[in-house]
Amino acid sequence: MTRIRIRPRSVAYDVTVAPGLLARAGSLLRRVHGGSVAAVVTDRTVDRLHGARLVRSLTSAGWTVRRDVLPDGERAKSLVVLERLWVRWARAGLSRDAIVVALGGGVVSDVAGFAASCYARGLPWAAFPTTVIGQADAAIGGKTGVNLAQGKNLIGTFHHPFAVYADVETLRTLPTREYRAGLAEIAKIGVIAHPAILSRLERLARAGTRTARPELVGPLVRSAAEVKALFVQADERDQGVRLALNFGHTVGHALEAATGYRRYRHGEAVAIGMAAALRMSVLEAGLDPVDAMEAESLLTALGLPTRLAKEPGRAFWDALARDKKRGRSGVRMILCPAIGESKVFELPALTTLRRVIRSLVRHPGGNP
Repeated sequence: MTRIRIRPRSVAYDVTVAPGLLARAGSLLRRVHGGSVAAVVTDRTVDRLHGARLVRSLTSAGWTVRRDVLPDGERAKSLVVLERLWVRWARAGLSRDAIVVALGGGVVSDVAGFAASCYARGLPWAAFPTTVIGQADAAIGGKTGVNLAQGKNLIGTFHHPFAVYADVETLRTLPTREYRAGLAEIAKIGVIAHPAILSRLERLARAGTRTARPELVGPLVRSAAEVKALFVQADERDQGVRLALNFGHTVGHALEAATGYRRYRHGEAVAIGMAAALRMSVLEAGLDPVDAMEAESLLTALGLPTRLAKEPGRAFWDALARDKKRGRSGVRMILCPAIGESKVFELPALTTLRRVIRSLVRHPGGNP
C-alpha cells in the first residue's frame, strides 16, 4: 500500500494506491465520513465490471446506497447529463449528510466531483478511480468540470475529494486502447518532472502494453500520483507551477473539441499534443532534438498516436483560440527546456505551431 498525503491550503486528504480497495470500500469510507448515505456515480461499463462489488462492500458496512449510472465516455461530461444527475438526487431526497462516491475513470470523477461541489451548496465526495488516467492524475487535485461544444472543461470548480482510493486490480479490466491512453499521462509526468519514470516506461513498453499488469503499472501509477500531489500542494488553484501538468494538453484539448470528443481518447489526444509540444520545445525552448525524438519514440512504443492523418482545419484552431489556458497575448503552451524541466511560454503568433502541426501529418492530403 502507498499512501500519499495531499495538503493544499483548503483541505488535506489521502491518496491510497493498493490492490483490493474496492472490497474494503465501506470500511474505508467510514474513516473519512460519518454519514449514512453513499451516492455512487459510475458509468455503464464500470458499473457492469465493478459496481456490484463496490455496492456489496458499502451495504455490508451499513451504508444506504443509491447508484446513478452515466453514459460511457466524454458525452457524459455535459450540462444535460449533470442536470439529470442533480434532478435524480433531488427526487431521491439526497441531503448534506450524504457522500458522493465516484467509481470510474477521469470522466466520472470530473462529473461526480462537479455535481457534488454544487448540489446543496457542496457535498463531500470520494473517488475510486478505475483507469490509469484516473489513478495517476484525474482523481487527484480537486479539479472537476464538464465540457461545452466550444471547449473541454470550460465549466467547472475546484472541489477536493475527502479521499482517493486507487485499486490497481481494477486496471486488469481495461481494454488495450484505454490502458495505453492512460500511459500518456504518466509519460507526461516523466517528461516535465521525473525522467526516471520514462526509463521505467521503456521497460514496460518492452514487456508489452496490450494488457495492464498491476504489478508492473502499479508502481508507475504511484510515482505519477506522488508527483501530481506535489504540484497540487505547491499550487492548489492551478495558477503557477501546477500549469506544467498541462504539457501536451493545449493541442490535445483542441483535437478533442474539434472532433466532437469522439475520435480520440483523452490520453491519445494528449500524446499527439505532447509530440507537438516536444517539437515546439526544440524550436522555442532549446530542448535537445535527440531527447525530444527519444521521448516521442517512447510514446509510439507504448502504442500511443503521435501523428495526424491530415492537417487540422478551422475547428481545431478555433478550439485552440478558445482554450481556457490561453495567455494574455496569445496561446500559452508548456514547453520543456530539458527533459525533467518545464516552463510556460506565451506564443504571440501561431506561425511556429502551425509548422509543427503540419510536421505531424502522416500523409499530407490523406484521409482522416
